[in-house]
Amino acid sequence: MIGYKLRNGQKRLVLGLMSGTSCDGLDIALVEIGSGAIKCLSAKSYDYSPIQKQAILNYIQLNHSNVKTVSQLNFYLAQIWAELVQRFLKETAWQNKEIDLIGSHGQTVWHQPLAEPFIDRPLRSTLQIGDPSVLAQLVQIPVVGDFRVADMAAGGQGAPLIPYFDWLYFSRYGQNLLLVNIGGISNITFVADDGDLQKVLAFDCGPGNMLMDQAAQHYSGQPFDADGRMAKRGTFSKALFHFILARDSFVDLEPPKSTGREWYGSDFFRAVQKKALGLKLSGADVLHTLAYYTAYTIHENYRHFLAEKHAVQKVLIGGGGARNGFLMNYLKQLFNPVPVERVSTYGIEDDFKEAIGFAVLADATISGKASNVPSATGASRPALLGKICLP
Repeated sequence: MIGYKLRNGQKRLVLGLMSGTSCDGLDIALVEIGSGAIKCLSAKSYDYSPIQKQAILNYIQLNHSNVKTVSQLNFYLAQIWAELVQRFLKETAWQNKEIDLIGSHGQTVWHQPLAEPFIDRPLRSTLQIGDPSVLAQLVQIPVVGDFRVADMAAGGQGAPLIPYFDWLYFSRYGQNLLLVNIGGISNITFVADDGDLQKVLAFDCGPGNMLMDQAAQHYSGQPFDADGRMAKRGTFSKALFHFILARDSFVDLEPPKSTGREWYGSDFFRAVQKKALGLKLSGADVLHTLAYYTAYTIHENYRHFLAEKHAVQKVLIGGGGARNGFLMNYLKQLFNPVPVERVSTYGIEDDFKEAIGFAVLADATISGKASNVPSATGASRPALLGKICLP
């Protein structure tokens, strides 16, 4: 498609960048792609400073943002990511000139998959910032970013996007696999044993770490509940569980569906916290109940929308939630007798599946390949995703 710094027909070295709904930092993965193989050569996660994280979270909330702050944050994030890319390359002993391409998901500040009245028509939209043109100029490497828009323009929800990577990587194993990613939001992808892309199903399930992280910050001052240790000390509250379930209409919504901080952000958590206060629950009780609720929504979505159509042989968990042993135990109980394992057993580091995935999506774009999965997003047709930004 373009020749700048790209070795078409050979293996490419692509950096994948992922900053998720938790806004806690940037994941970077260096991926070698070519000859039908995908190999992660190195991966690192870089935390934002406390002041950076709080500012980002504030500015992506409606009541704290305006046109100016979104514009400023668009450039600010690109600058922060450029600094982290340079740090990553220095720490892993790679040079900018050796990297062919960067795939950057961007930071979602608004995702509205369902149409609402706007001016004179119903409208859907999505916005990811951390401008890829700015990033490309700062690191002097071509960048592909802004992946969601093309799928949404083709009638899809613009999410989830990782199913293309899931199909490309996991179909080789010849098993019916349920791939669960637990980031800020949880999502699932079904990959069929015959490798048929048309059979791929994927959608968001509900809260991943988002509600648990807010609870950990509120009750303990920690950014997250490491390994679910606080949750383990608590007791499950049936009353709180049913309160959350009654409030959360997203769980029962039929696919295609996608969501984010717009649904499970601070307003949602404040309602949970207020109810917990009325029930005289401890912070540990709230975290225990939220951990179960997170596992429940994943299994419930599988049970309602996949189980009758496809017999799953294994469930593979990726994302930060894979490191929460308490949450993993609940998932194993709910999916029993289907084995539940971490995605790392298949050669993908738990925390970096999405970063690797966006490296693969960028490579597909630069190769002229459509990489949305209409059966997952609801798009009317395959679409070439992202914008190519040259330095």
